[in-house]
Amino acid sequence: MKILLIDDHPIFRAGLELLLKELEPAVMVFHAGTCREGIAIAQKKPLNLVFLDLNLPDGNGLGCLRALKMARPSLPVVVVSGEEMNRNLIEEALELKAMGFVPKSENADMIAAALRAALAGGVFLPMSLVNKSSHDSMANQSIKHGDGYERTLKLSCKVDELGVTKRQGDVLKLLVQGLPNKRIATKLDISVPVVKKHVSDLLAHFQVVSRTQLVAFIAERGIFLGSPELSDPKDEIMLEED
Repeated sequence: MKILLIDDHPIFRAGLELLLKELEPAVMVFHAGTCREGIAIAQKKPLNLVFLDLNLPDGNGLGCLRALKMARPSLPVVVVSGEEMNRNLIEEALELKAMGFVPKSENADMIAAALRAALAGGVFLPMSLVNKSSHDSMANQSIKHGDGYERTLKLSCKVDELGVTKRQGDVLKLLVQGLPNKRIATKLDISVPVVKKHVSDLLAHFQVVSRTQLVAFIAERGIFLGSPELSDPKDEIMLEED
């Protein structure tokens, strides 16, 4: 697995790399200290996943996430930030198709759980911000992080346990990874209208009304959808040319 870490703190990147190698010894990790450097690497290297800090010298807030998703729409991006209690920021990141949100302020066990979830195709969100009673994406009601961590581990399940068809499961995996409909259609060799129909059926099945709420639901239930596949920048260029 090939992972890119974009963060302007070398010590934090080094710590993440150590955790990643404990979970996945064969992982290859690339480092970038700025948004521009990260996007340059992403446009040259085949990657499975990116962990992106939002507070970069040249990438204020969600600007780098937006630029990275424009440059590499098929590349899953997990946001890493110290602003975990900013509900609007998390929702905006999910709307920009981020695959999860990892708070920097969490302890090592929580961060390891977040990395483990991402490597397995799951979604990690601050559990204190996930509304358990409705699927309203985020909530102000506080659930202790430790409690959320234990609940995530206990409820973890795989896509074949969700009561959806295999094709719906394929669409769900790519949707949660943040791929737009056109990329999903190309990867699965189906039409965009068929993808939209599957997405609509998935929203109805899980009783949510948006992709953002669906991602929050996946995080809440600790669902693992399978490791993100290697995304080659050459494939992005070919798709743009189609």
